[in-house]
Amino acid sequence: MADPIWLGTISALSGTVLGGVIAAAAQSVRDRRTRRYQSEARWEKAFIDGVAGFLSASDAEFRALRRLHQAVPGDDRWHALRNDADDAVEEAERRSNVVSLLSGERTHPVRVASRRMRESLREMQAAAHDGTVLSKAEVEDVRRRWTAAREDLLRLVQGIYVSHGRHPRVRALHERLSGARAARPSGSASRG
Repeated sequence: MADPIWLGTISALSGTVLGGVIAAAAQSVRDRRTRRYQSEARWEKAFIDGVAGFLSASDAEFRALRRLHQAVPGDDRWHALRNDADDAVEEAERRSNVVSLLSGERTHPVRVASRRMRESLREMQAAAHDGTVLSKAEVEDVRRRWTAAREDLLRLVQGIYVSHGRHPRVRALHERLSGARAARPSGSASRG
């Protein structure tokens, strides 16, 4: 028969070892969860910053193109306005590429929505490149399409992240997107 002292000692040691193994496994699970959460948070922050940057750059692009189409070709300011518009178009394209990179595949809804937003300004870009000026009605039509595409993109991004239900992230998203929406040329854009 086994000695009761040894049984007690072995039982205590095995309990300690088992407790250590369970604690280590639980800590490993917590660490993996924390790393995954931090990784997701970094990616989401980069994604939200990318979308907010794209929205701001697109706003600047529209304003620059509108100023160009309000000027007269051959005017002293025409070339400076055209250069400003070209710079704004390039910046918006660069920011659009960041959104495309972060959203992934070609059919990702955010990527499709940002592409639709860029396409809405193509008519103004092409006309400016050719040296022609669009009428106020044409500029207003482009502005309406661009604004609708912009609002679709905002609703889409908000819908994606609100559906996650993570309160700090949702709050951060709303703060970023509200800031981008506040920077939008709402009053000046409606004047055409």
